[in-house]
Amino acid sequence: MRVVFAGSPAVAVPTLRSLVNSDHEVVGVLTQPARPVGRKRLLTQTLVAVAAEEWGIPLAMPDSTDGVVEAIDRFRPDIAIVVAYGRMLGARERDSVPGGWWNVHFSVLPRWRGAAPVPYAIAAGDTETGLTVFRIDEGLDTGPVATSVPHPIAPHDTTSTLLGKLGDVAPAAVLSVLDDAQSGSLVPTDQRGDPTYAPKPTSEVGELRWIDSADQVYNSLRAWGEEPGCFATRVDNDQRVKIGRAWPEPDTASPAPGELRLHPEGVLVGTGTGPLVLARVQPVGKPEMDAGDWWRGLPEGVHFRA
Repeated sequence: MRVVFAGSPAVAVPTLRSLVNSDHEVVGVLTQPARPVGRKRLLTQTLVAVAAEEWGIPLAMPDSTDGVVEAIDRFRPDIAIVVAYGRMLGARERDSVPGGWWNVHFSVLPRWRGAAPVPYAIAAGDTETGLTVFRIDEGLDTGPVATSVPHPIAPHDTTSTLLGKLGDVAPAAVLSVLDDAQSGSLVPTDQRGDPTYAPKPTSEVGELRWIDSADQVYNSLRAWGEEPGCFATRVDNDQRVKIGRAWPEPDTASPAPGELRLHPEGVLVGTGTGPLVLARVQPVGKPEMDAGDWWRGLPEGVHFRA
Protein backbone atom coordinates (compact mmCIF):
# COMPACT_ATOMS: atom_id res chain seq x y z
CA MET A 1 0.00 0.00 0.00
CA ARG A 2 1.02 3.63 -0.52
CA VAL A 3 1.45 4.94 3.03
CA VAL A 4 1.92 8.45 4.33
CA PHE A 5 3.40 8.60 7.81
CA ALA A 6 2.70 11.43 10.28
CA GLY A 7 4.79 11.69 13.44
CA SER A 8 7.26 13.89 15.27
CA PRO A 9 9.17 12.64 18.37
CA ALA A 10 11.55 9.73 18.97
CA VAL A 11 8.76 7.31 19.90
CA ALA A 12 7.47 7.51 16.31
CA VAL A 13 10.78 6.59 14.64
CA PRO A 14 10.64 2.78 15.16
CA THR A 15 7.31 2.58 13.33
CA LEU A 16 8.58 4.72 10.46
CA ARG A 17 11.66 2.51 10.22
CA SER A 18 9.54 -0.64 10.07
CA LEU A 19 7.39 0.84 7.30
CA VAL A 20 10.46 1.76 5.27
CA ASN A 21 11.71 -1.83 5.59
CA SER A 22 8.32 -3.40 4.79
CA ASP A 23 6.62 -4.32 1.52
CA HIS A 24 4.53 -1.15 1.78
CA GLU A 25 5.65 2.08 0.09
CA VAL A 26 6.18 5.14 2.27
CA VAL A 27 5.30 7.90 -0.19
CA GLY A 28 5.75 10.78 2.22
CA VAL A 29 6.22 11.91 5.81
CA LEU A 30 4.40 14.69 7.67
CA THR A 31 5.94 16.15 10.81
CA GLN A 32 5.82 19.28 12.93
CA PRO A 33 7.78 22.31 11.69
CA ALA A 34 11.24 22.95 13.16
CA ARG A 35 11.02 24.95 16.40
CA PRO A 36 13.42 26.74 18.78
CA VAL A 37 14.78 24.40 21.47
CA GLY A 38 16.89 24.94 24.59
CA ARG A 39 18.32 28.05 26.19
CA LYS A 40 19.92 29.17 22.94
CA ARG A 41 16.59 28.69 21.11
CA LEU A 42 18.24 26.80 18.27
CA LEU A 43 15.84 25.93 15.45
CA THR A 44 15.58 22.14 15.65
CA GLN A 45 13.87 19.60 13.40
CA THR A 46 11.83 16.75 14.83
CA LEU A 47 13.53 13.37 15.05
CA VAL A 48 11.05 12.04 12.49
CA ALA A 49 12.16 14.78 10.07
CA VAL A 50 15.81 13.81 10.64
CA ALA A 51 15.02 10.15 9.97
CA ALA A 52 12.96 10.90 6.85
CA GLU A 53 15.77 12.99 5.37
CA GLU A 54 18.34 10.31 6.19
CA TRP A 55 16.22 7.66 4.47
CA GLY A 56 15.39 9.83 1.47
CA ILE A 57 11.63 10.01 2.04
CA PRO A 58 9.69 13.04 0.73
CA LEU A 59 9.03 15.30 3.73
CA ALA A 60 6.45 17.99 4.51
CA MET A 61 6.20 20.16 7.62
CA PRO A 62 2.85 21.93 7.20
CA ASP A 63 1.55 24.33 9.82
CA SER A 64 -2.02 24.63 8.51
CA THR A 65 -4.90 22.54 7.20
CA ASP A 66 -4.22 23.79 3.67
CA GLY A 67 -0.61 22.69 4.02
CA VAL A 68 -1.59 19.19 5.13
CA VAL A 69 -4.10 18.78 2.30
CA GLU A 70 -1.60 20.05 -0.28
CA ALA A 71 1.00 17.56 0.96
CA ILE A 72 -1.50 14.70 0.77
CA ASP A 73 -2.44 15.72 -2.78
CA ARG A 74 1.24 15.55 -3.67
CA PHE A 75 1.94 12.22 -1.95
CA ARG A 76 -1.30 10.46 -3.11
CA PRO A 77 -1.39 7.82 -0.33
CA ASP A 78 -3.86 4.98 0.06
CA ILE A 79 -3.73 5.21 3.85
CA ALA A 80 -2.13 7.30 6.61
CA ILE A 81 -0.40 6.07 9.78
CA VAL A 82 -0.05 8.50 12.69
CA VAL A 83 2.28 8.17 15.70
CA ALA A 84 2.51 11.20 17.99
CA TYR A 85 2.13 13.71 15.17
CA GLY A 86 1.11 16.52 17.53
CA ARG A 87 -1.67 17.96 15.40
CA MET A 88 -5.45 17.58 15.48
CA LEU A 89 -6.91 16.61 12.09
CA GLY A 90 -10.07 18.30 10.88
CA ALA A 91 -12.63 17.01 8.39
CA ARG A 92 -10.76 18.24 5.30
CA GLU A 93 -7.59 16.51 6.40
CA ARG A 94 -9.36 13.30 7.38
CA ASP A 95 -11.22 13.16 4.06
CA SER A 96 -8.03 13.69 2.05
CA VAL A 97 -6.80 10.09 2.48
CA PRO A 98 -9.00 7.36 0.91
CA GLY A 99 -8.15 4.67 3.47
CA GLY A 100 -8.32 7.00 6.44
CA TRP A 101 -5.86 8.11 9.11
CA TRP A 102 -4.96 5.36 11.60
CA ASN A 103 -3.48 6.54 14.86
CA VAL A 104 -1.25 4.67 17.29
CA HIS A 105 -2.43 5.69 20.77
CA PHE A 106 -0.39 4.59 23.77
CA SER A 107 -3.15 3.14 25.92
CA VAL A 108 -5.88 0.54 25.54
CA LEU A 109 -8.80 2.74 24.58
CA PRO A 110 -11.15 4.02 25.85
CA ARG A 111 -8.92 4.29 28.93
CA TRP A 112 -6.77 7.43 28.87
CA ARG A 113 -8.04 9.28 25.84
CA GLY A 114 -6.06 12.45 25.25
CA ALA A 115 -2.58 13.86 24.83
CA ALA A 116 -0.71 12.19 27.70
CA PRO A 117 -1.94 8.62 28.27
CA VAL A 118 1.36 7.17 29.51
CA PRO A 119 2.07 9.51 32.45
CA TYR A 120 -1.57 9.49 33.53
CA ALA A 121 -1.53 5.67 33.60
CA ILE A 122 1.62 5.66 35.73
CA ALA A 123 0.36 8.39 38.06
CA ALA A 124 -2.87 6.44 38.58
CA GLY A 125 -0.93 3.36 39.66
CA ASP A 126 -2.04 1.27 36.67
CA THR A 127 -0.09 -1.97 36.32
CA GLU A 128 -1.04 -2.50 32.68
CA THR A 129 -1.47 -0.26 29.67
CA GLY A 130 -0.83 -0.94 25.98
CA LEU A 131 -1.47 0.62 22.62
CA THR A 132 -4.43 0.96 20.29
CA VAL A 133 -4.49 1.49 16.53
CA PHE A 134 -7.74 3.25 15.66
CA ARG A 135 -9.21 5.28 12.82
CA ILE A 136 -9.24 8.99 13.56
CA ASP A 137 -12.70 10.55 13.51
CA GLU A 138 -14.14 13.86 14.73
CA GLY A 139 -13.96 12.92 18.44
CA LEU A 140 -11.07 12.83 20.88
CA ASP A 141 -9.59 9.35 20.40
CA THR A 142 -13.10 7.95 19.86
CA GLY A 143 -12.68 6.19 16.50
CA PRO A 144 -13.17 2.49 15.70
CA VAL A 145 -10.35 0.17 16.77
CA ALA A 146 -8.29 -1.95 14.40
CA THR A 147 -6.21 -3.61 17.13
CA SER A 148 -5.25 -3.25 20.79
CA VAL A 149 -2.10 -4.67 22.35
CA PRO A 150 -1.82 -4.82 26.17
CA HIS A 151 1.54 -4.20 27.83
CA PRO A 152 2.60 -4.36 31.51
CA ILE A 153 3.83 -1.35 33.45
CA ALA A 154 6.93 -2.34 35.43
CA PRO A 155 7.14 -1.14 39.05
CA HIS A 156 9.89 1.38 38.28
CA ASP A 157 8.87 2.41 34.76
CA THR A 158 8.94 6.14 34.11
CA THR A 159 7.11 7.92 31.31
CA SER A 160 10.18 7.79 29.08
CA THR A 161 11.04 4.13 29.70
CA LEU A 162 7.45 3.00 29.17
CA LEU A 163 7.04 5.13 26.03
CA GLY A 164 10.22 3.57 24.68
CA LYS A 165 8.84 0.07 25.26
CA LEU A 166 5.50 0.91 23.65
CA GLY A 167 7.28 2.55 20.72
CA ASP A 168 9.02 -0.76 20.09
CA VAL A 169 5.71 -2.66 20.24
CA ALA A 170 3.96 -0.33 17.78
CA PRO A 171 5.60 -1.43 14.49
CA ALA A 172 4.24 -4.98 14.55
CA ALA A 173 0.73 -3.73 15.34
CA VAL A 174 0.84 -1.16 12.52
CA LEU A 175 2.15 -3.63 9.94
CA SER A 176 -0.60 -6.10 10.89
CA VAL A 177 -3.25 -3.38 10.37
CA LEU A 178 -1.78 -2.41 7.00
CA ASP A 179 -1.67 -6.02 5.85
CA ASP A 180 -5.31 -6.48 6.82
CA ALA A 181 -6.26 -3.24 5.06
CA GLN A 182 -4.48 -4.36 1.91
CA SER A 183 -6.16 -7.77 1.94
CA GLY A 184 -9.60 -6.31 2.66
CA SER A 185 -9.89 -8.18 5.96
CA LEU A 186 -9.64 -5.14 8.26
CA VAL A 187 -12.82 -4.95 10.36
CA PRO A 188 -12.61 -2.18 13.00
CA THR A 189 -14.76 -2.46 16.12
CA ASP A 190 -16.34 0.19 18.32
CA GLN A 191 -14.62 1.07 21.58
CA ARG A 192 -16.17 -0.53 24.66
CA GLY A 193 -16.10 0.60 28.29
CA ASP A 194 -16.11 3.84 30.22
CA PRO A 195 -13.51 6.36 29.02
CA THR A 196 -10.97 8.11 31.18
CA TYR A 197 -9.05 11.17 30.05
CA ALA A 198 -5.42 12.27 29.91
CA PRO A 199 -5.31 15.95 28.92
CA LYS A 200 -2.11 17.85 28.26
CA PRO A 201 -0.65 18.39 31.74
CA THR A 202 0.03 21.73 33.36
CA SER A 203 3.10 22.33 35.51
CA GLU A 204 0.97 21.95 38.63
CA VAL A 205 0.60 18.19 38.15
CA GLY A 206 4.16 17.92 39.43
CA GLU A 207 3.38 19.32 42.90
CA LEU A 208 4.01 16.51 45.38
CA ARG A 209 1.61 15.98 48.30
CA TRP A 210 3.55 14.34 51.08
CA ILE A 211 0.38 13.51 52.98
CA ASP A 212 -0.38 11.02 50.18
CA SER A 213 0.92 7.46 50.38
CA ALA A 214 4.51 6.67 49.44
CA ASP A 215 3.22 4.76 46.41
CA GLN A 216 1.18 7.75 45.23
CA VAL A 217 4.11 10.14 45.59
CA TYR A 218 6.47 7.73 43.83
CA ASN A 219 3.96 7.21 41.02
CA SER A 220 3.77 10.98 40.54
CA LEU A 221 7.57 11.16 40.34
CA ARG A 222 7.66 8.33 37.79
CA ALA A 223 4.94 9.99 35.74
CA TRP A 224 5.82 13.68 35.86
CA GLY A 225 9.43 13.82 37.08
CA GLU A 226 10.86 14.21 33.59
CA GLU A 227 8.17 16.48 32.11
CA PRO A 228 6.94 18.91 33.39
CA GLY A 229 8.99 18.06 36.51
CA CYS A 230 8.05 17.38 40.14
CA PHE A 231 8.57 19.76 43.02
CA ALA A 232 8.09 20.20 46.76
CA THR A 233 7.49 23.50 48.55
CA ARG A 234 9.51 24.63 51.58
CA VAL A 235 7.31 25.85 54.44
CA ASP A 236 9.84 28.47 55.63
CA ASN A 237 10.04 30.51 52.42
CA ASP A 238 7.49 29.00 49.99
CA GLN A 239 10.27 28.22 47.50
CA ARG A 240 9.89 25.26 45.22
CA VAL A 241 12.52 22.52 45.21
CA LYS A 242 12.60 20.37 42.09
CA ILE A 243 12.85 16.69 42.94
CA GLY A 244 15.15 14.58 40.79
CA ARG A 245 16.01 10.94 41.45
CA ALA A 246 14.08 9.36 44.33
CA TRP A 247 12.74 6.02 45.48
CA PRO A 248 10.63 4.49 48.30
CA GLU A 249 12.40 3.19 51.40
CA PRO A 250 9.74 0.91 52.96
CA ASP A 251 11.95 -0.75 55.59
CA THR A 252 12.96 2.52 57.29
CA ALA A 253 11.08 4.40 60.00
CA SER A 254 9.36 7.39 58.46
CA PRO A 255 9.36 11.02 59.56
CA ALA A 256 6.01 12.82 59.52
CA PRO A 257 4.70 13.79 56.06
CA GLY A 258 6.98 16.43 54.56
CA GLU A 259 9.61 16.26 57.31
CA LEU A 260 13.25 15.73 56.30
CA ARG A 261 16.00 13.60 57.74
CA LEU A 262 19.53 12.90 56.51
CA HIS A 263 20.01 9.49 54.88
CA PRO A 264 23.23 7.76 53.72
CA GLU A 265 22.09 8.14 50.10
CA GLY A 266 20.48 11.57 50.33
CA VAL A 267 17.52 12.87 52.30
CA LEU A 268 14.67 10.89 53.79
CA VAL A 269 11.26 12.59 53.46
CA GLY A 270 8.10 11.34 55.13
CA THR A 271 4.81 10.60 53.38
CA GLY A 272 1.41 9.44 54.56
CA THR A 273 2.54 5.81 54.74
CA GLY A 274 6.35 5.62 54.61
CA PRO A 275 9.46 7.49 53.54
CA LEU A 276 11.11 8.20 50.21
CA VAL A 277 14.81 8.80 49.68
CA LEU A 278 15.59 11.91 47.66
CA ALA A 279 18.96 11.51 45.93
CA ARG A 280 18.97 14.62 43.72
CA VAL A 281 17.23 17.98 44.10
CA GLN A 282 17.35 21.38 42.41
CA PRO A 283 16.68 24.46 44.55
CA VAL A 284 15.43 27.66 42.91
CA GLY A 285 18.19 29.42 40.99
CA LYS A 286 20.75 26.64 41.46
CA PRO A 287 21.87 23.59 39.46
CA GLU A 288 20.77 20.10 40.40
CA MET A 289 22.76 18.78 43.36
CA ASP A 290 23.13 15.91 45.77
CA ALA A 291 20.18 16.00 48.16
CA GLY A 292 22.38 15.40 51.21
CA ASP A 293 24.56 18.39 50.36
CA TRP A 294 21.44 20.52 49.94
CA TRP A 295 20.08 19.41 53.32
CA ARG A 296 23.33 20.25 55.15
CA GLY A 297 22.97 23.86 54.01
CA LEU A 298 19.42 24.28 55.30
CA PRO A 299 18.38 26.12 58.45
CA GLU A 300 17.32 23.80 61.26
CA GLY A 301 13.78 22.49 61.11
CA VAL A 302 13.09 23.15 57.41
CA HIS A 303 10.54 20.76 55.94
CA PHE A 304 8.19 20.48 52.95
CA ARG A 305 4.57 21.52 52.89
CA ALA A 306 2.62 18.29 53.32
